[in-house]
Amino acid sequence: MTKRILLILTLLLNVTFVLAAPFQNVEKILTQPDGSKLYCFASGDEFYSRIHDKDGYTIVQAENGYFVYATTDNDGKIIATQHIAGKSDPKTLGLAPNIVISRNEYMRKRKMMEVSDKRDLSGLNHGVYNNLVIFIKFKGDSDFRTTQAEMDSMFNGNGYYDISMNNYFQKNTYNQLSMKSYCYPQSDSDKVLAYEDIYPRKYYTPYNATTNPEGYKEEERGAREFALLKRAVEYIAKEVPDTLNIDRNDDGFVDNVIFVVKGNVGDWSDLLWPHMWELHGEEAYIHDKRVMTFNFQLETSTYFTVSTLCHEMAHSLGFPDLYHYKSAFKHLSPTGPWDLMCTNSNPPQHHGTYMKYKYGTWIEDIPEIGYGTYTIEANSWEGGRRNCYKIATDDPNQFYLVEFRNNKNIFEKGLPNGGLLIYRLDTRFNGCIEYNANDTLDELYIFRPGGSFIENGTISIATFSKDYNRTEFNSNSNPKPYLNLNKEDNNINICNISEIGDQMTFSYYPPQSDIIPTNLTANVIKDNYVELEWNVVENADSYSIYRDGILIADNVNDNKFKDEYHNISEGYHSYYVSSKHAETESFHSNEVEVIVGDYCEYIFDMECSGNNGWQGGEITLSFDNGMKDIYMTMYSGAFKTQSVVVPAGIEMSVDWTSGWNDSECSFTISKDDDEIYRSESLKEGKLITIITEGESVCVQPQHLTAELIDCYVKLSWHSIVENEYYTVMRDGEIIADDITSTIYNDMTISNSGTYHYTVMSKKENCNSKPSNTASATLLKYNQDFVNLTASYYNNSARLKWNVNTNSSNTLNYDDGKYIMNIGASSNTFAIHIPAEDLAIYKNSKITSIEIFDACATSYNFNIYNGDTPNNNTLIHNEVFDTENTQQFVTLQLSKEIDFDINKDLWLTAKASSDKPIPCAKFMGNPNSNLIKVGSSWRSASDYSMDYSWLVRLNVSMKEEAVKDMSYDVYRNDELIASDLKSMSFNDNIDFDPDVCYHVKAVYNNHAITYSNKSCITEMSDDDDLQSKIFPNPTHDFVNIKADKIKNVKIFSLLGSLVFEEDVDSNELKVDVRQFGKGVYILQIATETEILTEKIVVD
Repeated sequence: MTKRILLILTLLLNVTFVLAAPFQNVEKILTQPDGSKLYCFASGDEFYSRIHDKDGYTIVQAENGYFVYATTDNDGKIIATQHIAGKSDPKTLGLAPNIVISRNEYMRKRKMMEVSDKRDLSGLNHGVYNNLVIFIKFKGDSDFRTTQAEMDSMFNGNGYYDISMNNYFQKNTYNQLSMKSYCYPQSDSDKVLAYEDIYPRKYYTPYNATTNPEGYKEEERGAREFALLKRAVEYIAKEVPDTLNIDRNDDGFVDNVIFVVKGNVGDWSDLLWPHMWELHGEEAYIHDKRVMTFNFQLETSTYFTVSTLCHEMAHSLGFPDLYHYKSAFKHLSPTGPWDLMCTNSNPPQHHGTYMKYKYGTWIEDIPEIGYGTYTIEANSWEGGRRNCYKIATDDPNQFYLVEFRNNKNIFEKGLPNGGLLIYRLDTRFNGCIEYNANDTLDELYIFRPGGSFIENGTISIATFSKDYNRTEFNSNSNPKPYLNLNKEDNNINICNISEIGDQMTFSYYPPQSDIIPTNLTANVIKDNYVELEWNVVENADSYSIYRDGILIADNVNDNKFKDEYHNISEGYHSYYVSSKHAETESFHSNEVEVIVGDYCEYIFDMECSGNNGWQGGEITLSFDNGMKDIYMTMYSGAFKTQSVVVPAGIEMSVDWTSGWNDSECSFTISKDDDEIYRSESLKEGKLITIITEGESVCVQPQHLTAELIDCYVKLSWHSIVENEYYTVMRDGEIIADDITSTIYNDMTISNSGTYHYTVMSKKENCNSKPSNTASATLLKYNQDFVNLTASYYNNSARLKWNVNTNSSNTLNYDDGKYIMNIGASSNTFAIHIPAEDLAIYKNSKITSIEIFDACATSYNFNIYNGDTPNNNTLIHNEVFDTENTQQFVTLQLSKEIDFDINKDLWLTAKASSDKPIPCAKFMGNPNSNLIKVGSSWRSASDYSMDYSWLVRLNVSMKEEAVKDMSYDVYRNDELIASDLKSMSFNDNIDFDPDVCYHVKAVYNNHAITYSNKSCITEMSDDDDLQSKIFPNPTHDFVNIKADKIKNVKIFSLLGSLVFEEDVDSNELKVDVRQFGKGVYILQIATETEILTEKIVVD
């Protein structure tokens, strides 16, 4: 079971998290006494680290100086074996991998280095924090490689987009803490000067009788380190000006010192690893202030990053670690990549809101909420308010926390994704490091799919969002809610979770999740009605509709409702819905708002004289008509302009809440390009009261979604006001105009790729801003394998299709529809095509590999033909580079590959470095998402990773397969005809432009491919393009009749052109005696259309 959990962490943390606390798998090169090189890895944290090989076998240094594999004695102590690492095989020797010290020994080491809880940290977390940085090099070392400018940038960068420790803490604390660092010894050039110690580097590495007799023994480590730091402090003490406040809380101690030591982390060392400690046993002073708390960093290590600096500085501010020691508890990760104190990304991510509240005191309050619908701001939002809510449980010590993470923020870009996080909080504990699964438990735990008291689950996809189709958290969801010690909790129901935007919304409802209507939406349809729609509630007897809290319709049987305009007064209105079951009425749905009648838009602009992007604050709009207050962030670096749409003829009060340095800002309100208010200096409180008026403008459509349905993309959006028409754009180009509905189906996609959509509303005199962007990824063949056209004539829909055998054909395990979600990492992955699905490819050859190009890397592909992938079944290996084009690419093999259709096919892939596996929403087939677990291939779905890999094999189709195909016809996705041998079909229905068809090609009872989707178009009597082809089959001549023929072509099933003639009449007679017996494709080009038909020469 441990291997399973380890695999999932590897798959999911390698995507964006390049640094962690603890650190994992840092490449090291050691030198053995005989001069040979040992390539290995270092893992650990500031309290304990170890060396190991790529398979996790622990390595220690023996007394003879050799690095050897480790084992344990009868007391569990790690001891050296005689087996030299790199020259022995630990697996065949029966050694155990992943040997680490016991949890008790780890906690002993940790306790030894814990910072005293007697230090007064009050006042340090706010204001300007003056941090001292002291550079050290060992005796005989060369100078620092890093320049002074680079050091200053890491510590003190102050631009809005700078990745620095100072900028991180300003943003993480909502501008309540500024971290100013001063570097010593002072340098008047770009060269870093350093204190040079009296001892060489070896003096600070572990003792070995053979290779390092001057090294330290365990009991000497602290004394040597403290003496080194005392000498460094005394060397620079006089350079620190006595006017610099280095003891802000007046406790007699220097607030913090960071020692940056020349060189990399030690090969086998506890001392030369990044850590935080206190200077015991030695007393060092700067202007009568004793140096106590310090951080220790290595200049050229991969850990010397802003991320590591911020993690360690957070310890200095009182933040605990949120990870477990990994020798126990199956690598359960309480908060994973979502908090700097568990797994830190680069750039460093924010602390969770509760950590900011309790340990940082940067959030004033986390309100406890009752049943209702709530809007939540992002954790990273500059305002620092309304960004977390608390929900009580039956246990007075435990709560649920709801938090929104926006991975578009500069310090949140390393997060796996964005969305709503749901935590469990246990107020009895501080942090998670002392967790023992018994009486000491986690203070914080983030719920994630597949997670439980004993299973880690998939922490990287913990976020909830409508974008991910994860909109509820209750006893029916995955994950399920539970309290500490695995206590079941059926009393929580969080639902109606919105899509991701600048804000999110969610509902907290009673635990009757199966009967409460969810996802209520409202659209104002021009001059007619308000249209409501919600998710169907199974077994509901009926629904009740409420407007402005008053019942307006009862016993509604459909999940849609139209509120006609003649029933509605002009202005603002809100709606919600409930369901009825026998005599019981459910709690109401989420609430939606609309504006009926005249409305107007106000624009709020802010200009600031500073240039670092921090100045700003928040506007609160309140109204006299029952509308909820509206909050708008205004910060010069991100949100300089905001707008609001409100009903005409109401009173709108504008209030200002100061953020940071807003006295340097001016502020204007305008409407219809006319300025109606200006404030040269912003002050807390009410600015102005406005009576709203003006003409109705074009309002930006809301909540655009893109849903992939078969081979087309369905777009839907919401409009809370009367918009007249809509314009639909795909990748910046207009694809539809003057749309009156709030739904549009894009059926014009011809190539594979990811497509980005926006929608604008329009009127005669205006166009709105584009909506949010919605994206969909579609996998299509290089050309549609079945090309379908549909037309309507003479009371019948006339369908015709042809089989395109010029293109390569994809070996499928599903129907080829995908929604993009790059997520997992590049462990070896695979797809599997069983032999039962290969019959149609008899005598075919594999020609290429198709993959979604999600990253710049080099992929090593192997193709196997047999029961399992192994050396005996390998039929081809080839390496291809990808370039992060974010679209499907075809990788042409260096040669065509024969394969046996009676044996399974496998395609395995491995990137040259840790990169994302291109993947999509899981399509239900476990052959689509295989990963290697030990020596076995398992579906990633077994580990709660519901993806399908976006990689394919292409083959060249042979003639005999096409000849034996049959076809199924679907009308609006319902089967209406099956097992057709011809490539045409007439459907006798009334004309309806919304009727669309697609065709499925079938071979040996297996779906081979699908056509494009084609909707019918009505034709006049003069446009009858029904062709007549006779006789068919034929052995000598075939007669062709159609209206206004211009060209006729005949192809073999392999795509070879065997006949072509230009025509200028309505008929043609073709001599087919020169053709061989078989099936051919006839293509007739008329003035208006290209028709295709299959003919048989016998």
